Amino acid sequence: MKPVYQLVTDAILILVILVFLAQTNITNSTATSPQRFATQLIHYDSILSPFYNASATITDRATQAHKRSISRLSYLNATTMVGTPDDIRGVITAPSSGAFLVSMLIGQPGVQQFLVLDTGSSITWVSCFPCIGCNSIHPIFNPSQSLTYYALPCNHDPYCAANCDHQRNWCTYSESYMDGTSNSGNFATEKLTFVIPHVGATIASNIFFGCGRVVNEPRLEISGVMGLGYGGTSVVTQIGTKFSYCIGSVRDPYYLLNRLIIGSGANMIGKLTPLDLHNSYYYLTLESISVGHRDLPINPRVFQRTPQGDRGVLIDSGSEWTFLIREAYIPLKNTVQHIIARYVAPATFANQPTWLCYYGVASRDLVGFPTVRFNFNGGANFSLGIQNLFQAVTNRIFCLNMAEANGKTPRDVSVIGVIAQQSHNIGYDLSARMLSIDQTDCRTI
Repeated sequence: MKPVYQLVTDAILILVILVFLAQTNITNSTATSPQRFATQLIHYDSILSPFYNASATITDRATQAHKRSISRLSYLNATTMVGTPDDIRGVITAPSSGAFLVSMLIGQPGVQQFLVLDTGSSITWVSCFPCIGCNSIHPIFNPSQSLTYYALPCNHDPYCAANCDHQRNWCTYSESYMDGTSNSGNFATEKLTFVIPHVGATIASNIFFGCGRVVNEPRLEISGVMGLGYGGTSVVTQIGTKFSYCIGSVRDPYYLLNRLIIGSGANMIGKLTPLDLHNSYYYLTLESISVGHRDLPINPRVFQRTPQGDRGVLIDSGSEWTFLIREAYIPLKNTVQHIIARYVAPATFANQPTWLCYYGVASRDLVGFPTVRFNFNGGANFSLGIQNLFQAVTNRIFCLNMAEANGKTPRDVSVIGVIAQQSHNIGYDLSARMLSIDQTDCRTI
């Protein structure tokens, strides 16, 4: 059953589009230098999200965020250790929900779509009419009504010649996954319009994407996925080699300044650390975790990725929680418990009794709690304050937003989620293979 959300949310979305059409400036990608395609990032629980539920409680939102994060972690553990060619045979689909959505218009005239932001995928795809099994809660894109849609023909390249619908002369794809889901359709090019209401819009023309015609994912209620991976078919690499995003708030449903920028005009500010590009994911070299001015007793070798693709530390847009391998999580958990005992009393959250929880209001009761830092090769770091570490789960209980990375196998990957990334601008330079991290107020970006 599709989620129920308030009619006022639909009205807000319609108003946003009307204001955009009436008041914003539209710039074509060929007319701007440097290229800078900027758009809003919409959290799953934002008032601008099609999934917004005004009746959801603090507990509802906290437990759903954890559920989405666990699903994402399972997906990452299943895919990071599988060799995937860096081309259009790569991963087409992604988990049916993520932390953030990208609102954009596709085609001419533009049709609004809500795509899951995924830094672990190199394909952007949308559900296309006619579509068997599509369950999007927004209008499905109809290519026949767009003036700028172009289906790639069978003679486009050797891949298309071998993956061809001869009756329609379409270059096709078909992918199946271990959980029984599948996605198939044709490859095409189309115009994408990126929008920031009241600010402006930019148009990227002839962008390669997957047009989903048969989607066997019953829980999929999104329009599709925007892939920001490093593969040759990624939106990022089609436009340039850089992108950045700034996440000001994950939890505030009324915060509207989370931003994504693609192109050479992306914000590459702050200190740099090397990016390790492997199997569609972005890995970082985590050297230490410190609390206050003291490094935790963690051997940095536990963060290293093996040649088989085991372990490693990746930065991810799809998980809200941060997951650390056991050898790192236990020292951090023990230190947090020791320090926080000076401030508040431990509590048990009935919905998740294994979480590390406490009575009180974190922003009020933890003033003076030391900063936790994830320190990377090159000197860059994530500085984690109270808002990055803890989340309210009821009006009088808050919990640590970090957990052990499953603990089922020593091969598990560690994941830095978007709650930890709050209040930082993060820039990806794929040609230089560098990541920039700058602690900042996203309202200034």
